[in-house]
Amino acid sequence: MRLFVATHNRHKIREISQILPGFEIVADDPVGVEETAPDFTGNALIKVRAIAARHPGEWCMADDSGLEVKALGGAPGVRSARYAGEPTDTAANNALLLKNLEGVEDRTANFTCAVALVDPNGREHTVEGRCYGRIALAPSGAEGFGYDPLFIPDGRDKPFAELSPDEKNAISHRGRALAEAVKIIRGKKRGGVMAWLRLFRAVNLPTVPGDVFVGAAAALTTGGLAASPWLDLGWSARFLSPVWWAAGASVFLYMFGLVHNDIRGAATDKDRPIPDGEISMDAALAAATACLGAAGLCAWAGGLLAGGLWSSVSWPRYALLLVVAIVSYNRFKQWWMMGACRALNVVAGAAAAGAVNSRVLCAAVIWWAYISLVTLYSDGEESDPAKKRSVGFLVGAIVYLQLGALVMLALAYPNVSGIRPLLIAGAVMLAALRLMKQLLPRVSAS
Repeated sequence: MRLFVATHNRHKIREISQILPGFEIVADDPVGVEETAPDFTGNALIKVRAIAARHPGEWCMADDSGLEVKALGGAPGVRSARYAGEPTDTAANNALLLKNLEGVEDRTANFTCAVALVDPNGREHTVEGRCYGRIALAPSGAEGFGYDPLFIPDGRDKPFAELSPDEKNAISHRGRALAEAVKIIRGKKRGGVMAWLRLFRAVNLPTVPGDVFVGAAAALTTGGLAASPWLDLGWSARFLSPVWWAAGASVFLYMFGLVHNDIRGAATDKDRPIPDGEISMDAALAAATACLGAAGLCAWAGGLLAGGLWSSVSWPRYALLLVVAIVSYNRFKQWWMMGACRALNVVAGAAAAGAVNSRVLCAAVIWWAYISLVTLYSDGEESDPAKKRSVGFLVGAIVYLQLGALVMLALAYPNVSGIRPLLIAGAVMLAALRLMKQLLPRVSAS
């Protein structure tokens, strides 16, 4: 497979060729391109974009790497090649590094390599690799290039420049970054279970049925399906009610919305399974269609149990409104539209229980306000890991809001027995959420 690489550095080309023996490496010097980004990934993207414009329909790659020394506050960093000034002078860079570390006991450091790829469809992918170690007191060795005579990787007693190419490439920052890049190029990551869990934000799924449960419980406080056989035939029959089918439909519609969102953002989003090449566009479209179909089957089954699809139990109509709201949010990205999706989920649950009353509408407004504000706050989370974690926590916290509402309704209306199975189901969803957060810490919850 041919791979265009943005570099004029013959040492780097030799090293990449050693690490990727199955590729035809074609060097393309991005002459005139200035590396002005504040980080390695940004500079790699600048270079790969420059050569990708010349090679449409081909795999193109660029990397940017450097040495980061703890005692120097991360320097040389992105200026590693020009640490001692212009023009690039490896001997001067090494000499200046040793001078700046004179008398310093803590000599820990790491090499970082960021690799940027542009695939034949024009989509961008980025990966990073790091190697940790320390700076030697004096240079030694004849292999490698750059700071290799000074950098001693953890677990070794000699610097990169004294290791064979195979030994270095097995542990180096560039070797690790390129190993991840190869997975993207060859599609080894495609279709993995973790990729699908990330696509569906599996950690979030237990937060969805609770909306329906709260709406149904609020509906039952003024009658709802109080006279329906599903409340009179015991606990097992209750689980055949339209409410449970509505809960199932809401989960499938939520999954549809997530996939549809990622399909629309495939060209601009980062770190998601579709733009990262883990899941193909065709597979994502098939998944969205399947989720929408499964939601439709739940609507059909629940409608039959309620006495007909368009009977007085009109929750399939609210399901259709929910589809419109989901697609509208993914199209226009308005924060209040995401809140409307959750509010409609509450109302759909109430409709499945046979009544939309003032308590239902009050709960829907609260849900709308909460999710709308969380969505508004989440702006920019993709580039802010701390905010992304906070958003994940706030999204998960809605389960506590749901359970709290069910507890209050159960206490306020002890004679409405239909609320109790909904309360139990809400508690199960909370347990499922906590368990999934433990089992799937790498799956995004935002």
